Amino acid sequence: MQQRNVRILRIKKQIVFGYGNIANYVTLFGLTMSLVSCFFALNANIKLSAVFLILSGVCDLFDGVIARKIKRTEPEKEFGVQLDTVADVVSFGVTPAIIVFSTAGAVWYALLIYVFYIICAVNRLAYFNTTAATGASAAYYRGLPVTYIALILPVVLLFRSAAASVITLAAVGILFILNIKISKPRGIWYALFPVIAVILIILWWFL
Repeated sequence: MQQRNVRILRIKKQIVFGYGNIANYVTLFGLTMSLVSCFFALNANIKLSAVFLILSGVCDLFDGVIARKIKRTEPEKEFGVQLDTVADVVSFGVTPAIIVFSTAGAVWYALLIYVFYIICAVNRLAYFNTTAATGASAAYYRGLPVTYIALILPVVLLFRSAAASVITLAAVGILFILNIKISKPRGIWYALFPVIAVILIILWWFL
């Protein structure tokens, strides 16, 4: 009882509630990148929008790695999972839909696909949170991780085809919720993904 009271007093002394650590800061920085991507997309600057979406994906790739390497309490771990999921809804659910909306417009079937894509992303993230809460772990993901859109969409956008972008959202949305096994990145992949990201950023910057 005394320990619990001490913990409550410590929480009350905090000016801002939550848990601050380097992993959560990286998550929030990635969220910032995706929000900037949205703003550029709404301003019809697809070049910078794609670049910032890629940067957001790189942040998401490494916040989990950092989190596993630092010492955290159980509440900090749970907060990190929830924070990452909420950020991912915006970064890889809403942001890609806004980017494609800014290129393909508000045609009725495209609007349906934007909504479908976001719903699939939210569903997948909710499922991920559920499995994380039960302690389930495996060497693979069920369905395509939402972060992958940060590499897929910038490649498709290079072709300057609104139809291709809309179709990509529909296809990726289905892959988010499809019960298929996707190997988790490890080892060399953590070096390869940033290299791919840099190549894409260079392509967008000079094309």
